[in-house]
Amino acid sequence: MKITTDLIVGTGLIAALLATIFCGGSAEMQNTIASGLIGYLGRTAIAHGGGDTHG
Repeated sequence: MKITTDLIVGTGLIAALLATIFCGGSAEMQNTIASGLIGYLGRTAIAHGGGDTHG
């Protein structure tokens, strides 16, 4: 597996989300990290050619 910036950022966001969940972080912080993770991964998927639903 090639280590890319996308992999590092995605892993960091997932680690941060899990840390806030298991260490009792606020719900607002969890939502913010989760939204950032979804937005970043969605942008990355589209940039790499994913997300084409119209054939």
